[in-house]
Order: sequence, then structure tokens, then C-alpha cells
Amino acid sequence: MTTPPAAALADRAHGLGPTRARVLGTLQDLRVPSTAGEVARRLGIHLNTARFHLDALVSSGLAERAREDRRRPGRPQVHYAATQSAPQATHRSYRLLAEILSRHLARHSSDPGHDGVEAGRDYGRFVAAASGPVGSLPSGEAVAAVVATLDGMGFDSRRVPDEETASQGALVEVTNCPFLEVAEGHLEIVCAVHRGIMEGMLEELGGSARVERLDPLVAPSRCVARFTTHARRRGVAAGEPPPR
Repeated sequence: MTTPPAAALADRAHGLGPTRARVLGTLQDLRVPSTAGEVARRLGIHLNTARFHLDALVSSGLAERAREDRRRPGRPQVHYAATQSAPQATHRSYRLLAEILSRHLARHSSDPGHDGVEAGRDYGRFVAAASGPVGSLPSGEAVAAVVATLDGMGFDSRRVPDEETASQGALVEVTNCPFLEVAEGHLEIVCAVHRGIMEGMLEELGGSARVERLDPLVAPSRCVARFTTHARRRGVAAGEPPPR
């Protein structure tokens, strides 16, 4: 049996009618087996209405019904869950949100690149702090933590050998960017956010590693980030060129 194309699945969901599609979408959002009462409260509809549509979804194979296994007195509750084969009834476009925000920043910020870095830096600090205790990590470990985090976000990142950075830094190659489609129209902003994420993480992790530069799209779907992994001389701020 061949898998129906996405468009066909979407048509099946749309063909349910607005209320039944919302009931299915609610089950998919809840992600755990839920009662008709929980669905009704979430949608603001009558309990009997929720139960009617849930039973119809079960009959059409788009939901499963299971009776609670309870050993104490009382009527066991019935739980419903969307089947894995059910078409996605809710549509979310994070790319659209990114496009809207990037376009707004490009049109209304006096320095969109700077604001993009700051936004990314804030998020980088948050991600690093949320991952566990932070402190003064050795530079190599800090860079490795950044690479691992970028991978988790959808960036295909890896540290690669490079003669230029071998003694005093690190080179990280990114061969997939989850922001690529948005970046093509707002390169300055999106790449600034990417750099800011790395900078914010390194600041939160501590140590001397810093982002020296990010070279965007040096080849199709390939960016290169260069890190310094040794402390600069006293009196030279991070990001400033050393005195000649």
C-alpha cells in the first residue's frame, strides 16, 4: 500500500467539517489520551457535541477509544487519542512567523544586523543556562557544546580541521541551515541571529572561546564559523582586532 500524498491527507482533514477538524486537531495537540470533557473544555463546546465528533472520528479510523482501567468504585472514563495515520488537522508555519519578524526588523530597525545578533545572543544564553549548570568550561568543550546545540536546532554542524585555526581557534562548518529559506531574503538578519546564538552560548558557558566571524553561504547551503579559543591579551576587547 502506498502512502497518500500530503495534499490528499490534508483534503481528508478539511473534509471533516470545521468542528470535527478542530476536535481532531485538539487530540493531536494534546498528544496524550484525553476525555471528551477535556476536549470540550479546550474548544468551548458542549460535552455531548465533543463526544459525538470523537465517536465519529473513531468510526472513521482517525481516533482510538480506550476505557480507563480502574479498580476503584465509579464509572471508568473513556479516553480518546488521534491515530498515527490521521491527517494533520492543524497547520502551523514557523517559517511564516520568521519571515514576518525578519521583514519587520529589516524595515524598521536602524541597525537590523546588530538587533539580530542581540536577539540570538539572548536566546543563546537561555539555551546554555537551560541545559544545566554553567561555568568556565575549557574552550574546546564550550565549542563542542555549541556544535551539539546547533545540531539539535537543525543546523548540521561539525568541527573541521583547519591550518589557520589549528593553534589558536576552531573552525565549524554548517552544511544545513533551518533558516535557509528565510535567510535567502534576509541574510543580514538571519545570519546575525545565528552568530548571536553562538555568542550568547559561549558567554553563558564561560571560558575564553569567542566567535571570531561567521562567513555565510560560502557555498550553497554551507556556512563557516571561526572561533578563537585562547584568551586575548589584556586590554583587548572580544571582537576587536589586536593592536598592530
